[in-house]
Amino acid sequence: MEFVDGRVLVDGVEVGTTGMRWWDEQDGTRVYLLTGGVAPEFQRMGYGRRILAWQEEQARAQANGAGVPVFGTNPVSERDRALVRAAGYRAAFTRVRMTLALSEPAAAEVWPAGVEVREATGRDHRAVFDAIDDVFAGSIAWAQHTFEEFEQDVADDFGEYGLWTLAWHGDRLAGWVISGIRDTPWVGVRPEWRRRGLASALLRANHAQLWAYGVRTASLWTVWENPTGSVALYESLGYRIVERQERYRKSF
Repeated sequence: MEFVDGRVLVDGVEVGTTGMRWWDEQDGTRVYLLTGGVAPEFQRMGYGRRILAWQEEQARAQANGAGVPVFGTNPVSERDRALVRAAGYRAAFTRVRMTLALSEPAAAEVWPAGVEVREATGRDHRAVFDAIDDVFAGSIAWAQHTFEEFEQDVADDFGEYGLWTLAWHGDRLAGWVISGIRDTPWVGVRPEWRRRGLASALLRANHAQLWAYGVRTASLWTVWENPTGSVALYESLGYRIVERQERYRKSF
């Protein structure tokens, strides 16, 4: 078996693919995400086990004692889940996609005392970025990006400022919802403003903005096990889970 530029070859025939990327999470965990798979016509021949073992060897060689390394993989079929379970992987957390059918807004939003919503511009990028660590501290599998990566994400998916809802307390950003036409919405509320109704108000206001832009279904991803109770918040506003994705990990 040969591994050449992400392809897995046996006697010159491509039987599968392989890939790996890594990142550091807020708690010091370094995740080596192993990707790829075996072509359907070559399944049930033992190639999956051999590819996974080779990937783990590559990750160990690259880790070199950095952080607290773990293997990660995202199986999508029952066959793949059985493969990684047999190799010692266990489900670490579950991503869920939730959707909400939007309706025409009936009234303007009422905001908590002391909060002001201002029109968003490109000058607000830094304020949002600087608040991210504060907002998502303690969240499962959270990895902070660089400001440059954040700006690229904004340019790719969230470039329409008419779909940003930013709530300020003086000069401090208290919370936000950032949406795009396709990616809707992304929510953050600073700890001192939680359980005051701000997250719900932000989302309802953002739903009105989405409706005005012609969006009729809001869709978002969150983590089922999040300690902030994000799933319960979205369910209270009418969101329902439509997809689940288990994320598997294994210690080095």
